[in-house]
Parts: sequence; structure tokens; C-alpha cells
Amino acid sequence: MASKVWVMRLVVLAALAAVAFVVLGSQTPSPGVTLRFELYEAGVKKSDLFTRPDVAAAVFVRAVTPDGEAIVFSGPTRGSVHIPAGALADVAKNWTELLRARGHDPEDFFTALIVSLAVVNKTSGKPLFYTTYFLDYPPAKVARGDRELIYTLHVAKGRGEWRAHVAKVDREEKRGLFASYGSAPPSMKPPSVEPPKDTWCEVVNPEPPAFICWYRKAWVGVGNLTAVFPSTYFADYNGRLYMKVPVVIAVNNFTYSGSVGLSIIGGILTTSQLAVGVSLSVPGNSRSSISLASWSWGGKQYYLADGLFLGPTSSGWIWILGRPVFVSYDVYYEGPIGREYIREEDYFYIADIYISGSTIVSGKDFGLPQEIIDFFYGGVDKQRLSISNTALSDGALQPGETMWFHEIFTCGTGFEVDIPVGAVVLAVLTRTPIPITLPKGVFPGIDISLSIQGAMIEVAGSITNYGDYPGVPTDYNAPEYIYAAVSKYQYTATDLWGNTCRYQVPPVIYIEAR
Repeated sequence: MASKVWVMRLVVLAALAAVAFVVLGSQTPSPGVTLRFELYEAGVKKSDLFTRPDVAAAVFVRAVTPDGEAIVFSGPTRGSVHIPAGALADVAKNWTELLRARGHDPEDFFTALIVSLAVVNKTSGKPLFYTTYFLDYPPAKVARGDRELIYTLHVAKGRGEWRAHVAKVDREEKRGLFASYGSAPPSMKPPSVEPPKDTWCEVVNPEPPAFICWYRKAWVGVGNLTAVFPSTYFADYNGRLYMKVPVVIAVNNFTYSGSVGLSIIGGILTTSQLAVGVSLSVPGNSRSSISLASWSWGGKQYYLADGLFLGPTSSGWIWILGRPVFVSYDVYYEGPIGREYIREEDYFYIADIYISGSTIVSGKDFGLPQEIIDFFYGGVDKQRLSISNTALSDGALQPGETMWFHEIFTCGTGFEVDIPVGAVVLAVLTRTPIPITLPKGVFPGIDISLSIQGAMIEVAGSITNYGDYPGVPTDYNAPEYIYAAVSKYQYTATDLWGNTCRYQVPPVIYIEAR
């Protein structure tokens, strides 16, 4: 009898354990990245669109790698998708191993997932929402395979529009059991036949069949730039090619002039992050505008410092080593009614910047980067600076005076150094015709930003008029009129309710002393 009681107890315990396993298993975080989407039109929540039978939605995700990008997910969505750790394993491991080899802690680093969301009306094929966003994430946490990173993207648009933007991102992290990297990435289901290379289609309706497709028609990376720029622009580190990308360009034009010094400093603080921004072209009715679509590369505890000293009639530039990328897609809805064009998508970013430990490797060259400057001038207006309550309040920088960059360039609470990737890419496009609709005249004004995130620090820099400097026989104690280059093209920033702020940014720190 006692044995039967024990048997019954064991059965009950086993049943309870099974129930507990099922319950706990359903609550255990699934390692990888989960993306959730909330939709808003003119500030009113519209996420119920995901549940409507006449609406289809798909998500296309690329992960930025040190070499460019890799496709990690393509699939339909009803408001959320999960990218398993296995799909991101190779990318995450690549980043962490690369950073360790450079003597930098990968825990302080972030890169990006390029997330495109398309929501369309299945009957008409017309887009209801479309956006692309560079979502920064820490690859070291994905590489460990023991946690789920959950991001809620609040996607907003104006009333009656369909081009949308990510107004806010909520972030959450859950620790779970270790996941094996043996799992394969999700399948990319083609429309009945194998799609051509550089095409990604997702079934959004089985009967009648309908798809949302992304066709990549242009890719410009470092490998495309070697035929356009001199070999002195490039450096190879451990089999990976980097290009000199200007962050400061300076010209001291005239014979009757003082000696001029420029410096740039990005400091190290654990509470701040140095980040490299992204430019995303947004086609409009009359002309394209450029939006800043978050960040592609960055982290804590990076340091950048360099300077130039220019006597009369001399020029120079300060550079960092990066891997710039330009990509162009066409996006279509393909259904029973035929093909419905959604939009062209063009974006610019820097996939990687070369570092040694915590130092961003930089340098300087005298003269001008002529291959870039030829296009750079087409995208900027030069403005003479006269700024009250600064050394330039009288319109000139007198001998012995210093002007700080944050006094010249201000946007919000911080200061950003802008990198002229548009001029770099245009140099390639003029030699290799690529079928894009973005006007080539826009390219010189397209920039991506190098900035410090955090209230404690800014990217600092200065320009000093040294006047008659000892050891320089050709300079004079003469005032300098300072000119700065500002983009001809407007960048946009939009809030949750669709209110748009347009502003111009300085492509590179271009200083011309006269």
C-alpha cells in the first residue's frame, strides 16, 4: 500500500514538473533579438493595422558587419518578429573577435541592424507605412547567446502620408538559457522560383500569392573606391582595407596672413558614447531630403585627437580610417494586381572605423583631398562667420585669439563632426553609372556625423590665429576672416506627431581663413 502511495506521489510530482516545465519554458526568454512595432498616424496609435485581413506587413533586416552588411531576417509580421541568436551568431562573433584583436573591450561597443518595415493594403498594393531605421545593438550580448534583446520601435507618420520614421525606441533585456548556435537562420522564401542575386522577397499572402520584395540595385564599398582614389588614401589592416575619410579640412588662403592652428579632440568618459551616424535619402515630390537615421558604429571610451598648423597659402586635412558604404534598393509589392512600386531606398553609413585599443586612428595630410574636394564644393555654401559673444564678435579672428568649434557649429545640445560620404560616393558614380533616381546633385551634400552622445562631453575643437609665429618667416600679425562650409541640403528630424524640423549641417569641419 505504501509503495502505491509513493508511486502516486511520483506520478503527481512528475505531472507537476511537466506543467512547470511547460509554464517556465513558455516564459523563458528566447535568445536573440525581438523587434516589436507600434504604429502611429498624426500621434494616434494605429497598431491594429497588423490584425486587419486586408493588410500585409513584412520586415527586412540586415546586420552591419565590418565589411558592410549581411541579411539576417526577412519575414511577415503581425506586429513583432524574432531574430534567433543563431541568425546573428556569425556577425556578432566577427565583431567581438575583431575588437578583442584591436585591444578594445567589445562590451563597450555597438553596431546596427538595418530594419525596414513595409505595411501595405493587399487589395490596392498601396503602402500604408514604410520606414527604414538603423537600430543600434551590442553584438557582444548576442554573441553570448544567453539573452533576449527586445526593442519596441514606435513608427510614426503624418496624416495621409505613408513615409514614416522611428520616433522612439524602447529597450529591454531578458536573460535566458544558453542557446546553441547550431540553429539555422530563417529561410528567405522566394516567389515560387529562386529570386535573382541581391533580391529578397517575402510571402505576405499565400492565396492569391503576394510578396513584398527588396531589390538591391547598387552597392558601393571600399573595394569600389580603389579605382577612383589614389593608393595613398588606403591602408590595409589584417587583410581589411580602410580609406582615409576627412573630418577636418582647412585652407589658409592668402599671402598676407597669420599662421593658423586647428585641433579636434574627442575625449574618453564612461558616461558618454562616440557614435557614427547614418544618412537616409527620402525621395520627395520636388527634391530629396536627407534624414539622420540613428547610428551605425560606436561605443564608450573612444579617443580621437589630432591637429593642423598652417602657414600662409597652405592647406591640410585631418582624417580617420573608415569603411564607407552606399546602398540603393527598389521596394515593390507584387500581388494579383501586378507590381506596385513602393519606393527607392538609398542610405549611407560607415561600417567600421579602425581603432587601436580605445584610440581612433587618425592622421593628417597637407594639401587638399582633391578627388573629394572637387565634389565637396558642389554641396556646400561658404559662409563668413560673425558670432556675438565670441572671439568672432568683431567679424575677424585677431592674432592670439581662439575660436572653439562648439561656438561655431551648434545643433541641439551637442556638437557633431560631419563626414562627406556623399562626395566620396559621387566620385564613384561619375565613373560607374548606377541606375538610381536620387539626383547626383544631392550627393555632395550628404554627410554622416561623428558625435559624442552624453551630457558630459562634446567633440571639441578649435581654430587659433597665431599671427606672426616664431620660425615661420612668411606670416604676419594679421586678422583672419573665418569662413565655414554648410551643406546646401537640409536634413530632417521628425517627432512622434510628425512635426518636422529641418536644419543644415556642416559637412566636415571646413575652415577657410582669409
